[in-house]
Amino acid sequence: MSTDTVTPYRSGQQPGPDDFPHLLRAEWTKFRTVRGWVIAMAAAALLTAVAVVALAGVSNGSQNAGANPTVAIGPGGEAVTDDFYFVRQSLDGNGSITARVASLDTELPMGGGSAFPHIAVPWAKAGIIIKAGTRPGSAYVAVMATPARGVRMQYGYTHDTAGLPGAVSAASPRWLRLTRSGDTITGYDSADGRHWAEIGTVSLAGLPSTVQAGLFVTSPRLLVPNNSVSCRGAACSAGTPGQSFAGNSSLVSYDTQATAAFDHVSLRGGRPGSAWRGGQIGFPTGIPFFCTPSPGHFCPRTPAGGFTKSGGTFTLAGSGDIAPYVTDVDPLGTVLKGSLAGLLAVIALGALFITAEYRRGLIRTTFAASPQRGRVLAAKAIVTGLVTFAAGLAGAAVALPIAENKLHSGGWASSVYPVWSLTSGHGLQIVVGTAGLLAVAAILALSAGAVLRRSAGAIAAVVVLLIVPLILGAILPQGPADWVLRLTPAAAFGLQQGTPHYSQVTSVCQPINGCFPLAPWEGFAVLCVWAAAALGIAMFLLRRRDA
Repeated sequence: MSTDTVTPYRSGQQPGPDDFPHLLRAEWTKFRTVRGWVIAMAAAALLTAVAVVALAGVSNGSQNAGANPTVAIGPGGEAVTDDFYFVRQSLDGNGSITARVASLDTELPMGGGSAFPHIAVPWAKAGIIIKAGTRPGSAYVAVMATPARGVRMQYGYTHDTAGLPGAVSAASPRWLRLTRSGDTITGYDSADGRHWAEIGTVSLAGLPSTVQAGLFVTSPRLLVPNNSVSCRGAACSAGTPGQSFAGNSSLVSYDTQATAAFDHVSLRGGRPGSAWRGGQIGFPTGIPFFCTPSPGHFCPRTPAGGFTKSGGTFTLAGSGDIAPYVTDVDPLGTVLKGSLAGLLAVIALGALFITAEYRRGLIRTTFAASPQRGRVLAAKAIVTGLVTFAAGLAGAAVALPIAENKLHSGGWASSVYPVWSLTSGHGLQIVVGTAGLLAVAAILALSAGAVLRRSAGAIAAVVVLLIVPLILGAILPQGPADWVLRLTPAAAFGLQQGTPHYSQVTSVCQPINGCFPLAPWEGFAVLCVWAAAALGIAMFLLRRRDA
C-alpha cells in the first residue's frame, strides 16, 4: 500500500520586505490614502489658526487702555523696570569701581511711621553699577549682593549670572568690582578683597565715553497672596494694606525698602575732585494703576531713598528694581488657547488612526503582515506625530502674527505686552511649541486608542488629561492648582505663554492668569513623559492580547 506525499504550496512571489522603513512607508500610505484623515488634518491646522485669530479679535484690549503702567524701554525695545537709588560719579573712558558690601537689610515700611518687622526680600539688591546714563532703560552692567541669591552679575535687564553664594553679614561681607575697557565690562567678586574671581564679561555696543559709575540699592515690591503676611501697626488695623490688583484680588503688593552699608569704595578713572551725588533713578513702575484708596486699604507709595557718608562708609536706602517688567496679564497666551479647537481635532484623528482598524477587523491583517506589533505602533506614532507637527506648525505660524496685530490694535500696549516675530526666540518657542504640543497629544491619543480599542473612550481619556487640568488650574486655590499644572500633561501649555517670566523678578505665578508653574520646555517634557508611558503600556498590551 502506497501513500501520496502532499507537497506544501510555495508561492512563486518573493516575500515582501518587513524592515522598519517599509513598515513606516506602509503606515504613511494608509494615512494619505484615507481622504477623510487628510481632510481632518488640514482642518486641524485651519481650526488652530482661525480659532486663535477669532479669539484675538473679540478680546477687548481697550478695557485696559489707560490702566497700563508707565514703563521704561530697555536697549532691546523690551519693557523694563529701572528704579533705584544711585550714588554716583562720572567715569571718563576706561576705569574701574570697587566696593565692599558690609551689610544688607530689608523691611516693609508702611504709612504712619509704623513698620513691619525686618523681612528678607530675595531679590533686594545692593552693589556697584556702570550705566550708560541716568535715563530709565539705558544700558548697564551691575554686580550686586542679595539677601537670598548670593552675588549676581546682571546686565541688559534680562541677563543674570551667579557669583559667590550666601547672604551678606558683618562676618561675611562681599567685595565687588567692575572694570571697563572700551565697550567691555568685566565683573568680579571676592570674600576677602585679596582673592578675586571673575563672574563674567559683557560687551555693550555703543557705550558712551562718559558713563555713570557708583553704588546702588533697590528692593522690589513683594507680591504675595492676600493675608500671607501678617499686618501690624495702626495703619493696618482696618484691613490688609497694599495694592490689590483688579481681576486678581488674591494678590497684594507690598512696597519694600533695602538699606545697605558700603565701605572700601574706590573709583579709578573718575574726574579729579568730583563729589559723590545721590538720587533716585527712574520712576516707580505701575503706581498707582488698579489702586483705589479706601478705609483700611490705601495705595502704596514708594519709600523715599537716601544716603549718608560717615568717614569711608556709605549707607544707602532705596526701593524699586532693575529688571525686566513682568505683568500678571497675558493676553497673547490667553488667545493662543484657541488652539484647543485644533487640539481636539488631532486627538480624535490620533485615536482613529488605530481604533478604525480595530473596528473594521483590519488590525489582524496589519499584524499578520508585520508580526512585531511594537514596531507597528511605533511606525503609527511617528507618522501621526510628524503629520500633526507639520499641520500645527502651519496653523500656529499663520495665527501668531495676525493675533498679535489684533491684540495691539485693540488696545494692548506693545511696550508692556511685546510683539513677538516668528523669527524671535520667544516667537519660535510659541510656534514650535504649539506644533509639538499637538503632535505629542496626537501620539498620546494613538496610545490610548491602542489600549482601549474604542475611539470614544480614547478621545475622552485624552481630553480629560489635557483640558480638564486647565479648568481646574483656573478655579482651584493657588497651591492645588500649581500641583495640577505641574504633574498633568496640561503643563505643556506653558509653551504658549506670551509674557515671559524671569527667575530674578519677584512675582506670583497664578494659573488663573495663564501663568504656569514650570518653565515652558519643562512643561512640555511632562507631556512627553505621559505620552512615552502611554506608548509603552500600549506596546506591552499589544503583545499580550489577541488582535
